[in-house]
This record gives sequence, C-alpha cells and structure tokens, in this order.
Amino acid sequence: MIRVNEFDKVATTPLDEWIKYLKDGTIRPDTTTPGLREAREKLKYYSMSSQERHAYDEHLNVIMIQNDVLDTAKWEGRIEGLAEGKAEGKAEALRQTAVNMKRMGIETTDIAKCTGLSVEEIKAL
Repeated sequence: MIRVNEFDKVATTPLDEWIKYLKDGTIRPDTTTPGLREAREKLKYYSMSSQERHAYDEHLNVIMIQNDVLDTAKWEGRIEGLAEGKAEGKAEALRQTAVNMKRMGIETTDIAKCTGLSVEEIKAL
C-alpha cells in the first residue's frame, strides 16, 4: 500500500505525479503523464463559474461551426476542382482528336461535326 500522506518528494514517475495530484491538486506544467493534462483541463473547466463555463462552451461551439464551414468549403473546392479537371481533360482530348483528324486529311467541317469544336478552333490547331 502506498502512503499518500508521506509523499513529499518530487514526482518522478507517472504514478508519483498522479499521487501528487491526488494529494495536493497540483499538476506540473510540463507533465507528460498520461491523463494528467486532460485532468488539468477538466479541473480548470469545473473551477469556472457557471457563466464562464457557458461562455467557454459557446466559444467551443463557434469554433466547431467554423471548422465545419471550412471543411465543407474544402470539400466543395475539391469537387469543383475535379469537375474542372475533367472538363479540361475532355477538351484536350477533343483538340488532340482534331489534330489527328487534320493529319489524316479530313475536312475541317467534318472534324467540327465530329468533335464539336468550331472551325476557327480547328484551324488554330
């Protein structure tokens, strides 16, 4: 059995740090002991007044909403970028097809009908 009352030395192990916390309620700022940082945050939270806790909770809600908005914007941006990339790829494929058809000696008007490109676009290739 560990005697907590006689525990006055400097905490050196995670168990020592937990015992120190349980004995006097203090946690070293540089602690790496699992769970103690979370315990410190909970201790801060529950030592707030109800108004402070409410303000803190509202602040966290605002941050979560902002993060959701940013995540949604990133997702929409990716979708838009993919759509633009596909459209550019299709347009490039049509231009390449038109170039190949020109090399084969096919009439510009026929190439325009097949690819959907304008005669001016085909002549520029």
